[in-house]
Amino acid sequence: MIRIERLTRRFGTRVAVSDVSLHIPRGSMLGLLGENGAGKTTLVRMIATLLRPDAGSCVVGGCDTIADPTGVKRQIGVVFQENNLDRDLSVQSNLMFHARLHRLPDARETVRAMLDRLGLRDRANMPISSLSGGMQRRLVIGRA
Repeated sequence: MIRIERLTRRFGTRVAVSDVSLHIPRGSMLGLLGENGAGKTTLVRMIATLLRPDAGSCVVGGCDTIADPTGVKRQIGVVFQENNLDRDLSVQSNLMFHARLHRLPDARETVRAMLDRLGLRDRANMPISSLSGGMQRRLVIGRA
């Protein structure tokens, strides 16, 4: 569940997100559509605790994005448009790095399970460059 109340973000004098309120029930999906510069990425960054709002509040799964950003991060994964895999790491090392970065309990077992779920176990030790674009996207989603 995500509850956003009057969320606002400015960059200098430019208002990127203005007084947005919405409720997304648990188990729902939401697509954000709009022209370039409409504030979609800014809104997602505030929900994901990557950007602090200037006003308003956002609660994700009972955790306030300002008061408990770590609690929010434990519950969400965000996949942005760019492929931001670490090209110097193997498939498995990309997952392991992020599992440890986010202090996931049982990181090794979590990574093993994710490799199976993604259908990438046979490519675990391969460099990112050996994956097709679709497999790389699958890995980015699994990492999130």
